[in-house]
Amino acid sequence: MRVLFVNRMLGMARGGGETFDLEMGRNLVRLGCRVEYLAARPLAGRLRAEPSDAAGRVHWMRTPDLTWFPWDKVRGGWRVRMLDFRLFEQRAAGWVRGREDDFDVVQVCELPWFAAGYKRGGGRLPVVMRLTAPDFYDSAGGIGAADAVIAAGATVAAVRRAGGRACTAIQNGVDVERFRPGTSAFRSERGIGEGEYVVLYVARFHAVKRHEVLLRAFGELCSDGVPARLVLAGSGPLERRVRRQAVEAGLEERVVFLGETPYSVLPEVYRAADVKVIASEYESFCFAALEAMASGLPVVTTDTEWVPRLIGRSEGGLTVPVNDSRALAQALRVLRDDPERRRAMGEWNRREVERKYTWENSARQLMGLYKRLGEHAAAWNTNSG
Repeated sequence: MRVLFVNRMLGMARGGGETFDLEMGRNLVRLGCRVEYLAARPLAGRLRAEPSDAAGRVHWMRTPDLTWFPWDKVRGGWRVRMLDFRLFEQRAAGWVRGREDDFDVVQVCELPWFAAGYKRGGGRLPVVMRLTAPDFYDSAGGIGAADAVIAAGATVAAVRRAGGRACTAIQNGVDVERFRPGTSAFRSERGIGEGEYVVLYVARFHAVKRHEVLLRAFGELCSDGVPARLVLAGSGPLERRVRRQAVEAGLEERVVFLGETPYSVLPEVYRAADVKVIASEYESFCFAALEAMASGLPVVTTDTEWVPRLIGRSEGGLTVPVNDSRALAQALRVLRDDPERRRAMGEWNRREVERKYTWENSARQLMGLYKRLGEHAAAWNTNSG
């Protein structure tokens, strides 16, 4: 089977949507598929997240890049974000129509204008739309136009509530060979003492990730003088603001900003940490939680609906209310002062991902969906002919 993944952000960021497409592609190739990608390349500048681990050829399409714009902080800024994507999606739909004989199925990472435009323009290939978060936006009617919709975590129920559209749950996974417990040179390279308590947050700098709440909690954690570091991996429009907040709070020596961190480097960062924190207002599923669990880390998370389910009742970590910096600080302090509990939680998390969250199982499930769509399309073409 010949699969085309259409993912605009593949060369611009490494978020959950990009991780899913790249990891799923690798595992589909192992199942005998041929996989290719169509992605956006900025009109000016270089790629910020070269997908060197792509399982197949990447086709690049030049497009405006307005990802730097703080759309979630500017009134009406969402229109800029939508325009940025729409320009790519319309061109991508035309690109695929001209190459339909090269593929059997197209999978898109959201991109509602692509699905709607491609299908309404007479596109013949089955289109699978993957939705990454429960706050999806679809003024184009792409969800209805797609041949199938897939999602994971809280997003599945959100899709089903929004008009009753069928949604297939395809579990997110983690590479348990890449992300695993072990030693790391990260601390020595960054001048972090072995006795320091290292809190790790892997997240884009967007408002929903609530970095400012984490900074307040970390400041409170540090108030008793026990050595600690906060490591922030990621980039985004609010990074400069968070850096300024760290300085204003007197934490600039204790907070390590890694910026956009290559996927190949992340395992070393996880292995250097003592605890993984999630301060978000909401998460649909959270790949970073799975990566931390696979790395043998306990997780302290806000009550983001789905992430607490990943770590059990309290077996793999602690859950605190959203936007409660005091409760977050207390949870981090509890685990700081109890290394044995951290160890037990990390071991439970590792066993859990090995048992439930492998990419191979998810790829087999997705392959089954592709085959059903292909059989349906073949039957329809035969009957209509």
